[in-house]
Amino acid sequence: MVVAAFLFFFLREGETPLDVALARAGIPEPVNERASLYSDEEWKPTAGADGYALAVENDAYALYVRPDNTQIALADKKTGYRWTSNPTQEQIAEETVKGQLLTNLQSPFVLTYVTTEGKDQTNRKAVDALDKNLKAKLSRSANGLQVTYAHAELGLTFSLEYELTEEGFKARIPTNGIKEEGKFVIFSLDVLPFFGAAKIGEDGYLFVPDGPGGLIRFKGDRANISKGYIHQVYGLEPTNMINFQRSGERRENISYPVFGVKRGDQAFVAMISKGGDSSNIAAMPPGIKSSFYNVFANQIYREDYLFMRSRESTPVKAVQKKRLETDREIEYRFLNGDKADYVGMADAYRDYLSDNGKLGEPLEPVKNIPLYLKVMGGTFNEAFGRVQYFPATTFDQATDMVKGLQERGVDNIEVIYYGWQNMGGYRLDDRFPIEKKLGGTAGAKAFIDEMKKRDIGVQFYDDFVWLNTANTGLSPKSSGIRGVDGTVSVFEGWFLSKPARTVDMAYQAVQKLKDIGVSGILYDWIGEMVFHDYDPTAIATRGDTVQIYSGLLDYTRKTLGWSGVYRGNDYTLANIDYIMQMQYESSFDFMIDETVPFYPIVVHGYIPYSFNDGNLRNDVEAEFLKAIEYGAMPSFYLTHEESRKLRDGGMYFLFNSQYEKWADRIGVEYKQFDQLAHVFSQRIVDHEKLAEQRFATTYEDGTRVVVDYGNLTFAVEKGAGM
Repeated sequence: MVVAAFLFFFLREGETPLDVALARAGIPEPVNERASLYSDEEWKPTAGADGYALAVENDAYALYVRPDNTQIALADKKTGYRWTSNPTQEQIAEETVKGQLLTNLQSPFVLTYVTTEGKDQTNRKAVDALDKNLKAKLSRSANGLQVTYAHAELGLTFSLEYELTEEGFKARIPTNGIKEEGKFVIFSLDVLPFFGAAKIGEDGYLFVPDGPGGLIRFKGDRANISKGYIHQVYGLEPTNMINFQRSGERRENISYPVFGVKRGDQAFVAMISKGGDSSNIAAMPPGIKSSFYNVFANQIYREDYLFMRSRESTPVKAVQKKRLETDREIEYRFLNGDKADYVGMADAYRDYLSDNGKLGEPLEPVKNIPLYLKVMGGTFNEAFGRVQYFPATTFDQATDMVKGLQERGVDNIEVIYYGWQNMGGYRLDDRFPIEKKLGGTAGAKAFIDEMKKRDIGVQFYDDFVWLNTANTGLSPKSSGIRGVDGTVSVFEGWFLSKPARTVDMAYQAVQKLKDIGVSGILYDWIGEMVFHDYDPTAIATRGDTVQIYSGLLDYTRKTLGWSGVYRGNDYTLANIDYIMQMQYESSFDFMIDETVPFYPIVVHGYIPYSFNDGNLRNDVEAEFLKAIEYGAMPSFYLTHEESRKLRDGGMYFLFNSQYEKWADRIGVEYKQFDQLAHVFSQRIVDHEKLAEQRFATTYEDGTRVVVDYGNLTFAVEKGAGM
């Protein structure tokens, strides 16, 4: 997946070659590492009385395999509990599903394939380990087992590896082990789809990454109200027009590739450690494909898409020809006792991130909690061939706003300034000089200098991802990403910038902002959306986008001292200082029984985050209490001018932003948030549902925050350490 290759004749004058853009920011070209396969030596085990043979073990776990159907079992040596990849034979005998669904239920994988010939290339079919034409070969290493599956009739081969760890095991599909040697190709692959599957009535739940976290309890049949939960990590692929023809339901995109199962006092959490950017997380209720609750990772190897044969023809559905050649890996960590719940899962995921360098250092304690003050400088309006800038808050006015908040007791402020660009960002590839109606570069520098005297950081907001075809000097051919059909993806006049072009624009902005003392950049989009780029000169994957965006955040932080994002997808966590509008609500899916603060538990004490801005909440009291319950920081999005003056510039979302109307309320609300200043740098160690509308969040020093949505109150019970 090489990004540097480039057609230079597409470059317009002044455009930087993309390999140069990455290099000068110190961002290495994305690397697609591939795991090696095991040796060819075949292992032929003898099964015990239960049908399983011991494959490999360490001090904590033992991995078993059934030679007849390659099902696996993992035994926890500490507790004696045994997890299996599939239901028992006794449970299978009670199943009512038949045919392919019944054999799928007994397989450690389900492979979906399509043909490359004829008119029926989008017709998907499945094969599993019980197919009579499938041959399985077992191999071992010092700490792992490899099963190579070959289907001669289909011409398909792949390997599934299991590697024991101190916390559990990893399931891996090396891309080097995949062979497609006939007219059939792999579309997707479900890995261990029934591992830990549970029956109705069991004590426990499935955990899915819906919003901040979602629980699916093992209650009665819900097949009549839900088709299951299956959603792509980091959101649907934006270059694929099929995704825009799907239902317009409101969903919270998955920000972290994690799922889990709790059964009684045993649980596991699974992290998609490789290939999560091209995976779905799926959870199924009884009554659709079996009588079990199950959750798993569905690995995407190809997409179906709409193909235009000509400008006049109707689009036809096709399947991507080239397979996504990346390794896939899922790491399972096991929990028991009082750790076997969603809090324990969050702890394990945090440990995983920390172990792998994917989470930054813990925060330092603060005397007062930070308030994130978003200031809208202004915006533009284009009408009758004329572009006009509407100032909403000059730099001098922003100084007065900060002074006023400090007089009201807001003792820790971080400023994020919007609309500072020349003409408010009318041409996002031509941001400078700073808009003169706000005070220009001199006014910006004076404002920043004044804020530094007050120990206040000033960050500038920007969007380096979306470009308008009418208002940019950049060529869509060289700077825009392409869909699987090879054409530049344009959405109502806007196109997505190639990640390396995003780096190029950001690099130039960082250099100029550094000179005037800006503390950092709050980036839009790069913390919440990834995509492929099917440019034939340099095909890039969603994983490549992740690597480049991570590098940009790291560069910004090292150069300016601070970087922030919206949403905070997990690939950003090692290189950011703030998450704006972290998800705190579910998608209101029929499958989800309860929303829990899984992601806030993972992040708290490492990265500050906020939810909806205090002056733009839909439900003022409930959203305030949710921020308290989930450990979020206060944030407000303000203007000096009245909100209605911005409507001509399209700022309808700033419907209630005038500082003068909010100043006193902010002072009061800040004092409520500031009761939690002492736990700013602490991890959340527990979260409980005390009653239908009462919840408790506990921190490391024992501080307990009880939120009551019925009475619209909260109480802070300080711990022994205070």
